[in-house]
Parts: sequence; structure tokens; C-alpha cells
Amino acid sequence: MKKTSKISLAAALGLAATSLAACGGGNGNDGANAGASSSAAPPASASASASASTKAKDPVTLTFLISNTEDTAPFTKIFDAYEKQTGNKVELQSLPGGDYDNLLMTRFSTGDLPDLFLMQPGTKQYVKLRADETLHEWSGESGVWDNVIDTIKQAQVQDGKIYGVPYGSTGMYGVFYNKDVFAKVGVQPPKNYQDLLDIAEKIKAAGITPFYEGVKDGWPAQVFYLSGWVTEVDPAIGPDGAEKLNANQLKLADIPQVKDLFVKQKELKDKGLLQKSVLAGTYDELQNEMGEGKVAMAFMLDGILSQMEKKFGKDFVQNSLGYFPFPSDTDAGTAMITPPNQLMVPEKAKHRDAAIDLVKFMLQPDNVNSFYAEHPGIPIFKGATSTLYPAQEDVKKFIDEGKSQINIQNRLTASFVDFAKTLQNFFIDGDVDKALNEFSTNYQKDGKAKLLPGF
Repeated sequence: MKKTSKISLAAALGLAATSLAACGGGNGNDGANAGASSSAAPPASASASASASTKAKDPVTLTFLISNTEDTAPFTKIFDAYEKQTGNKVELQSLPGGDYDNLLMTRFSTGDLPDLFLMQPGTKQYVKLRADETLHEWSGESGVWDNVIDTIKQAQVQDGKIYGVPYGSTGMYGVFYNKDVFAKVGVQPPKNYQDLLDIAEKIKAAGITPFYEGVKDGWPAQVFYLSGWVTEVDPAIGPDGAEKLNANQLKLADIPQVKDLFVKQKELKDKGLLQKSVLAGTYDELQNEMGEGKVAMAFMLDGILSQMEKKFGKDFVQNSLGYFPFPSDTDAGTAMITPPNQLMVPEKAKHRDAAIDLVKFMLQPDNVNSFYAEHPGIPIFKGATSTLYPAQEDVKKFIDEGKSQINIQNRLTASFVDFAKTLQNFFIDGDVDKALNEFSTNYQKDGKAKLLPGF
């Protein structure tokens, strides 16, 4: 059984809003005051209920685009219910997670538009997709905002417009570890970064691989930096650091703590604390190796929870999979939290009206709770009921203690473009300065390409 938790979402979202004040929106990775485990959910708006429950005269098949790193089970269940009520079908189309943005942009440029798609969090996506020209605007749409926590709604606003409907739960990045391996070796989660290295050496001495990196897939290697950022970089650049980066008044290459993250990742490889075939590492093998106890730890996002449950069962995720933040040099570190993904509808989608109707259907309380039943997490909807994995409970403790911070990527308008490729090359040549400068230069290039002020 998963542990049901009544979340103090207000405290969490208050933190998120504070974190994002400089960039104009609360990227809540937490929840909101309504409490995650309310026994009674508010009723859906009449317009949403009537629209989404009406049988279509001429049923259509909607296309829903999603990254293959996302768990599709909760969506499939909702779409089955939608088909029964309306007659409309929903076809799930998955794109590779590492190339999702590029492939999506290609489809937009060629006019091969999905009816609906799931996008990463943040208003920065509006800029990327030229939302004012391409996407449906939701701010005045009835039946959409009735139950969304207001702080979460405000995180979607840019210049008074909203082009993405938040959906899902808050998440986290950090170090996921096999508790059974830790118990076997006789170690506990680290108190600081040196402690983490010492633990890794003990695990290695026991014949177990300390860390796994999915370098071949590309995107997993970025988690080290994103989770390390909130622990190392944010305290160094201060609360206005993201604002300076947004205005190009601060360069990534000029931040010593960013360079230190490259040094630290190289150190793990040089010390033999990663798997032997690191360049061939994949997300799928990571799961298998960790589940079988051959690997102790991985810098990863919380999508691994549902994936590990599929492969190794609920008991494993409940009892054997733990979490801790990227530790700092002096303490246990800061938990990196993320706001929810967002649903977007192209204005010129073939079945735009039906897609809007589907979004409203997905927002009905029963369907929201159905989503959380399949994909536990800290909810973003008033009155929603969810259960939490122990690893999520671990993150909640850091949130409650004021030791969490929103992902830096959700606080910046320009993106860390081609970062996965930079890291793949970095694992080959080990050139810290080259990787750092490429990372910094690509960020500035993206700011220029987006015509952002200061770039």
C-alpha cells in the first residue's frame, strides 16, 4: 500500500512563488493550501460537465502527443472514459524524450499538428512555440480554472495570457537510491558531498556500481547539473541570479559553482564510481540495474518511480527506492522541485474544439483523481486526492523545512539547448573548460534566437 498523505500545499506553493518572483510566475513544484487529500472534491463546472459528457454526433479521433519518458497509463484510463462518454477516441503518439522539443517544432513548421500535446512546464514554452500565433489561449475559458490552485494558475500567465493548462503534480530531481543496497553496505543517505563520495567508495568496494549515468540517451546526464544547481549555484548567485541570467547580465561560464559541477561529474567517472560502459548507458538499463541491486544510485527525475513500479512492483518502490537531494559541501543539500507539465492545443488543430472539450473533461475532479491514482504526486487541484511514494514523502520533508527550490530551467526564458550533446562529448574528452564554455555559449545563442532583451 502506498502511504496517503495530506499535503500542506500552501506552504509548498508559497515557497515556489517566492522562488519565482523574479521571473514573473510561480512555478509551483509543490501543491497548495487546499490540501492534497481532501475527502470531497468541488464539483466540475456545469459547462465543462455538459460539454465533455455529450455524445459527439460525428465521432473523431484526436491525436495526443507525449514524450516517451512520461507514463501514459493515467492518460489512457482517462481517455477510455472520454471515449465512452463522447464517442471520440484519443490516439497517443509518443516522441523520444531527448528530441521531443525538436520533433514537436518540426511538426509545427510542417503543419503536422497534433490536436493536443503535453509540454514541459513554464511560460518559456510560450516563447519557443510562438504561442500568441500558434496556440489556443485559455485565460477566459470556462470550466478550466475552477479547481486549479490559483498560485499554479498564475505561474501560467504571461502578459495576461495563458497558453498552457497545468496538469499533473509537482515533481523532483535528485538522487534515487536502492535502500537494500545501502542496508547491505551499511550506509545512510549522505550528510554532505564528501560523505556521498565516501559512501560511493564503500559501495564500490562491495562490488556494486555506485552510480549509473544514461549517457547514450543524453538527457539523463543533465539531471546531475539541474539537481546540483539548486544546492550549489543558487546560494552562490543569490535570489536575483536567475533574473540576471534572464537579462544576460551574468554568464554561465563566469559562475565558479557551475564549473564545479562539471568538475564533480568528471570526478565520478575518473574515480570509477560510474558503470563501466558509461557511454552506452540508457534510461532503461538504469532501471534494470538499480532494480536488480547492481547499481546503488542515480541522479534522476521522479518519472523513475512509476517506471520502477511497472518493472519491479509496488513493494519495491514502496520499500526499496529512496531519495535524497544533491548534497552540498556542508549539508544534505536542497531538493530540486518542478512545476507540473501543461496541456496545449494548437489553434489550427484539425479537431481543436474537441481537444478543448477533452481538456475540460480531464479537469473534472473524478478524472483528476483517476490520474493521481495511477500517477501519485503532490496535486495542483483543490480537493484532489493523491497518495505519495515514500520517496515523495522524503521530498516533502525538505519542502516543509524550507530546503527546496524550483528547477532553474523553469525560471529562465532562454534554454540550455544541446546540453545533452555537450555532456555526451564531455564524457568522451573530459574537457571541463570546453564543456562549460559550450554550455554557456549555447545558452546565449538561444537567448539571441528568441530575441530576448539583453541578448
